[in-house]
Amino acid sequence: MPSMLWEFRDLFIELRDGPAAGWGGDVLQPWLEMRPHLVEELRELGRPDSRRVRVPRGGNHYTVLEGLYALSRVLDVLVSAFQPDNPDPQLLDWTSGKPWWRGTIPSTSAWPDFCAAIGAVSLAESSFHPFFHEIVSVQVSDDADEPPSVVGECWPGAIVGGMLVARAGVVIRAGARHMNIDVAARSALYWAWWRRNRRAVDLSHGWGHNSQWATDFRRDYVDEGQLHYNIDADPSRQPDSDLSDADRIDLLRYRCSIRTDLGTDRWPFDDTFVEQAP
Repeated sequence: MPSMLWEFRDLFIELRDGPAAGWGGDVLQPWLEMRPHLVEELRELGRPDSRRVRVPRGGNHYTVLEGLYALSRVLDVLVSAFQPDNPDPQLLDWTSGKPWWRGTIPSTSAWPDFCAAIGAVSLAESSFHPFFHEIVSVQVSDDADEPPSVVGECWPGAIVGGMLVARAGVVIRAGARHMNIDVAARSALYWAWWRRNRRAVDLSHGWGHNSQWATDFRRDYVDEGQLHYNIDADPSRQPDSDLSDADRIDLLRYRCSIRTDLGTDRWPFDDTFVEQAP
């Protein structure tokens, strides 16, 4: 049976073209209540052992990964309510010069309401870890050796079973030997369609109206005390040859540059990694 998660594309378009600013659960919950099959499919994918199931990547229907990608577009819009607005023109759609998101900004209640409706659980990780946390801003520590720590949460993350749905947005403090505070907070964020506060690098960018939706979601899982990054990667593809292994793993784990800005034209999309959970 083909995945029905592509219906989240319809929700994305409805949100773009419809509600007034400040919309929330009153818009989202009725839409989801009419589509219980989407919540059921998400929960099935969230089972930790689902990471062992390789999903199809092609055919005549939208795939599971493409359906999850449509969901991720909705998530990018929902968490935008918590982000500072950056007027830098580099953050605009480089194919049109217009904003990536042309709809209204939701209320801050929209995100937790949506998570509750799909059965997602808030991440409870208080110690900084790039698997669970997206860097929104960085405070420099007087101690250059101080490791990154969370000093504030901008929005909560969410997980369905063992599948990461969205990382929490956080403010961190770190010493200069661990990361460059300007680079970590402002470098391009990979595997993201849109952010109000920083550049995003998404494989849908630059494609046409329909082709852009044939983009795969990145699946990360927590399972048996391990963190599994980008499990659907194709490791047979040639990695960035001019990056060190450390830079490649950092870009995969943090989804952005943290020391030296590696730019927007890297290819971390077929790197994968497993490490012990904290």
